[in-house]
Amino acid sequence: MDAARLVAESERVMRGAPRPEDVIEEAWQAGELVEAVSRLLSAGRTGDGAAREEPQPGRAVPPVAVPGAGPPRAARLTAVRDPAGTLRALRVLLGEIKQALVVLTCAVEDEGAYWSCVEALDAVDEARERVRALVRTGAGDGGARGGESSCGV
Repeated sequence: MDAARLVAESERVMRGAPRPEDVIEEAWQAGELVEAVSRLLSAGRTGDGAAREEPQPGRAVPPVAVPGAGPPRAARLTAVRDPAGTLRALRVLLGEIKQALVVLTCAVEDEGAYWSCVEALDAVDEARERVRALVRTGAGDGGARGGESSCGV
């Protein structure tokens, strides 16, 4: 499945009225998706013929399972047809998730929920840095631009 469709799934969740646990899950899902997109772009496989790469757990995997969370959406990633557009969409999505997490972190009363939010915020920040690095290296535009950002990050 193309990365843009997977980003759109997260966007739909965030546009709805996500419950706190949905926001936390989307943070982890987005982090996993950024990792998977990064692996595909680094391997130079972007189009329809991209070979499926098995997901590899990384730093973005939550230390404690999120209740009700299924397998990462990133496990369905097979292609990144529009790398620059995908990186822009991921940047926007991660910003929305971060804003929702900040609001949620300020509102929670339970210490465990607070730390879950903080850990999810850390994962979102790591994912945003990964997107910035991809843009800096030109992964989003086939490497033609060098360090120039086409995604505004």
